[in-house]
Amino acid sequence: MKILRLLLLLLLTSCTVGPNYYPPAELFPTHFSAKSKTFDKKTKETNFWYASLTDPIMIELIQQALYGCNLDIQKSLALLRQSRAELGVANAAFFPQINASGRLARDHFSQNSEFLSAFPPGSIPLTYTDYKFGFDASWEIDIFGHTRRTVEAARAQFQSNIEKQRNIAIAVAAEVARVYTQYRVYQQRIIIVNNAIHSFEETAKLVKLQINAGSATGVDLARIESELYATQSALPSLQANAKSSLASLAVLVGELPEDLFRQLDRTSPIPKINPKIIHIGLPSDLLIRRPDIRMAERNLAAATANIGVAVSNMFPRFQLVGDLGFDTTKPGTYFQQASRYWNIGPQFSLPIFTGGKLKNAVKAQEAIRDAALASYKQTILKALADVESSIIHFDNDRIKRQRLFTAYRKLASAQKLLRLQYRNGQSTLLDVLDAERQMYLIQDQYVQSEGQVTIDLVSLYKSLGGDWVTTC
Repeated sequence: MKILRLLLLLLLTSCTVGPNYYPPAELFPTHFSAKSKTFDKKTKETNFWYASLTDPIMIELIQQALYGCNLDIQKSLALLRQSRAELGVANAAFFPQINASGRLARDHFSQNSEFLSAFPPGSIPLTYTDYKFGFDASWEIDIFGHTRRTVEAARAQFQSNIEKQRNIAIAVAAEVARVYTQYRVYQQRIIIVNNAIHSFEETAKLVKLQINAGSATGVDLARIESELYATQSALPSLQANAKSSLASLAVLVGELPEDLFRQLDRTSPIPKINPKIIHIGLPSDLLIRRPDIRMAERNLAAATANIGVAVSNMFPRFQLVGDLGFDTTKPGTYFQQASRYWNIGPQFSLPIFTGGKLKNAVKAQEAIRDAALASYKQTILKALADVESSIIHFDNDRIKRQRLFTAYRKLASAQKLLRLQYRNGQSTLLDVLDAERQMYLIQDQYVQSEGQVTIDLVSLYKSLGGDWVTTC
């Protein structure tokens, strides 16, 4: 009863040392400085941002990467399981720890040992068999919160790893979309080059006819053939880049490159995203939407709890310990009352002198906490900068795409007129070649710009938090 009273007194007077954690209050701007009229402020996001894509193949590849095939996601899920198990290990300290042990051994004492020096020789047998079996138990009374702070840190770290896994999933989905878009851009650029080659070949045929008719010279043919060969030289690089994009995509979706080559060999348009479904929201919304911010906040919580763990090591630690069992050298007396042993009672440990080790351990954890706080603030600033930058890039690239499209339409009309005038001898071959070269360059720039607008929107989705994509 005295032991129970002592335990009750200890539990009633228990406290948790170390600083309590409170999420830092960050001041956010009321709005993003980059303003765009493209995005609908009233529309809410879809559950998965990539559902707004116009390309079903891209959607399928993203889902393939997210739900089990991407190796980065597999690693993050494995680390998440590890963190969950470590939280279970920390929680186990709240419960009594009970172990069973047994011993069956043939022992022999040294006749000249100190233990037998006080007894006459031959009075005690030197060799015997020891039979022993019992249980031992221990239970730490968490007076100063060592266990509670340890569990608090483990729980915060587990929650941080959940957000880390989500952040990896968002990054993987965005990277699949980016690489896939680049691949489709290379396909379209290859088509443009082939069309330009065909156009130069037709022009070369026309020049040869005019040479036969005496209205053109070999210099004209050399010029057109020079343009033809220069355009053909662009094909190998584009084809290599397309293959390289597919190889990178294969790694992201967990497939062999040759399998993906066969699947995506057919030419397809550049995927598009409807910007009207994007909800920018307020800067303060990023605290909820971005998993990297939530991860940094949980890391700060874990670091704060670890200070409490370090502080608690400077205080006494109390345990209730005991063991129970049977021990005998005679097999027939194993379960007799005389063979039974037991003990139970509280014990404590208190560091008296450690040479400053415990104080410095606290200082080290405080420094880790301060670094985690700085990292948290830096993550917020980077998130704000990501959104601002993504909006600016999208708006500028969208304007660039529109202007390139207008330039292409005007130049296409001019090129048709120039070719007709050249047939009638009203313009020079140099004018026709210059127009065709500009057509090829503007088409190429327009296709790249169209792909960049899609990539900009993917980057914006990613900077906003990716609609809470998760695979766990």
